[in-house]
Amino acid sequence: MMSMSKYLKGDKMHLFLFGSGGPFNNNKRVASCIGVIVAGEFILIDVGPGSYRNVDVMRLPVSYLSAIFLTHFHSDHIGDLGEANIMSWANGRTKALEIYGPEGVDKVVNGFIMAYELDSGYRIAHHGKDTIIPEAGTPISKKITITDPNEAELFFNRNGLKVYAFTVDHSPVNPAVGYRFEYKGNVVVITGDTKMTGDLAKYCNDADILFCEAISFDMINAMITGTAKLPDRMVKILKDIQDYHMSPVIAAGVAQEANVKKLVYVHVTPPLLNVTIEEKYLQGVSDVFDGEVVLGQDNMTFKLKPKE
Repeated sequence: MMSMSKYLKGDKMHLFLFGSGGPFNNNKRVASCIGVIVAGEFILIDVGPGSYRNVDVMRLPVSYLSAIFLTHFHSDHIGDLGEANIMSWANGRTKALEIYGPEGVDKVVNGFIMAYELDSGYRIAHHGKDTIIPEAGTPISKKITITDPNEAELFFNRNGLKVYAFTVDHSPVNPAVGYRFEYKGNVVVITGDTKMTGDLAKYCNDADILFCEAISFDMINAMITGTAKLPDRMVKILKDIQDYHMSPVIAAGVAQEANVKKLVYVHVTPPLLNVTIEEKYLQGVSDVFDGEVVLGQDNMTFKLKPKE
């Protein structure tokens, strides 16, 4: 296993796909979470239910976790926020965790602070203030304001790492954002949840890796019309979710237009539990996109060497 200092001190971008699934619970993929370690920063983008366990199991330097960026506030993107904060703190984090997100982030963060307040007090009382540093336990919310909805907003700029937030369309979820990371000539983009918009390819432009959401409309519709009759409310929900996401082929079109090198599918929905179903999910993608395609799976890792 690589030592912690190498992750944090080198100038490579280390990327971790902790949660590659959507909100349908299954044994193969947990909900959304991506990790970036670069320029001395350890950042999580979204922390869906079950995802922090994967961070911990991979034995990453959680005591150096510096920030969490939230794309929006659906439960499958924020469910493990409390765990990520309290467990990285219990494992030795000495600075307060910064939680970035669009408007509403303070409400979300304050709710988790309240829910974990008693637990935090127990840990300080039990282990002492020298072991568990009280001021590091309470996360700090940082609201991202995008001044021009047609442009990406630089909101994080440290040690050569620049991160931009851009507006996406996941309405009625509003606001919702995606993130573009730039470091030493490398570009990594995370769409968050969105349908295709005219601006999306612009924000993904020339990405070395694009982590793009996609749900298979064909497979969802096959569930609706299948032999097992679904309850009416489930049919309505399965129809509704198609109006604020992209399909794998639509996402591939965005990647092609944006000249992306590697497309990694995340928020994979519905659950793909065998190879045949995986092939169905990716049907038509190679006709549209001629770069590398990766079907996201939990605990995948990627590495980018600096170009500059």
